[in-house]
Amino acid sequence: MVIMRKSFILVLVATMFVACMEDRVNEETNSNVEAEKIYATIADAEGDDTRVELNEKKQSVLTEGDEILTFYSDNLKIWRFNGKTGDRSGSFTYTGYYYDYQNPNIKYDQYYAIYLPDVAIAYNDAGEPYFFATLPYEQSYKSHSYGLNTNAMIGTSKDSKNYKFKNIFGYLRLSLTGDKIVKSIEVEGRNGDILAGQVSISTSANVGLYEGHSYTITLDCGDGVQLTDKPTEFYITMLPQTLSKGLSIVVTFTDGTIFTKSTSKSVTISRNTIQPMATIDTGGEVEWQTITIEHTGSKISAPILSGSSALSGNIYWGDGYMSEFNTFSWYEYTDSQASHTVTIKSMNATQFYIESCSGVSEIDFSNF
Repeated sequence: MVIMRKSFILVLVATMFVACMEDRVNEETNSNVEAEKIYATIADAEGDDTRVELNEKKQSVLTEGDEILTFYSDNLKIWRFNGKTGDRSGSFTYTGYYYDYQNPNIKYDQYYAIYLPDVAIAYNDAGEPYFFATLPYEQSYKSHSYGLNTNAMIGTSKDSKNYKFKNIFGYLRLSLTGDKIVKSIEVEGRNGDILAGQVSISTSANVGLYEGHSYTITLDCGDGVQLTDKPTEFYITMLPQTLSKGLSIVVTFTDGTIFTKSTSKSVTISRNTIQPMATIDTGGEVEWQTITIEHTGSKISAPILSGSSALSGNIYWGDGYMSEFNTFSWYEYTDSQASHTVTIKSMNATQFYIESCSGVSEIDFSNF
């Protein structure tokens, strides 16, 4: 996507709109404009596991004070939700023009509505609108949902009365068990993946990177979330993409301890979709799969492991150093020892591969 920034007319507006999301999220929200009100209803699809902000039935709901922005050609209007948090339908009252730009060259083939936190609008030379929004890299935990002001939607209408919205971002769901209190969760891709930041959004809901990027997202759990033997769900809003080398999470507990988990399997975050991860037990003893390698020499071919999406583990090189596996092809020793015992500890691995056995005298798979 090519954008001519010099021709942009930027319009900043802070809007807080709760978007609807599902394990396949229900995207359609119908709005009717009558006089100075818009009437909106979030539609259901039977069997959907919806998310934006959810009620106990896993149905998406609106939040008191939500605001949306509608615009066409030279006028932009702000509307505020009249209902209560938890309502699934209600009216939006017109609160005034946000911006009045008189330019006969800017004409759209339809009406637009946006439901974005901290959004900017821009037009290129052809008068085509683009949106700029920030997906925060610091998000707040919300029980059974994702944090407020992290989701975003864009809507279109042919008649200014009936709008259909599309969710823009994707959602990662982590399920944790244990006996500690979670203070925060940090998520990071394992291939330098950009997870959050400022993005450009087309009217068809395509997302492009803009600036202010972050390679991590931290979910702040406030005073803490108590884990039990029943899985507790944590939702994180992310940019749609494929994390080709997997991701890592770091769970920080209120007692100062941490728990880490990684997967090297590709994870795809799709627009309008929740990507669930397998339940992770943060307590108790970890039952590692263990492989030991006896090696002589200054350089060893790094073992490669593969397995399920929950694959994780480390390689202990025998010289006091450790690394995640599948990080590099060869490991070079800098100490003066002639031989080393390499120990591989993994979880959910199903295959082991080593490119070269040069210097290797023994490989023990008895605990793998």
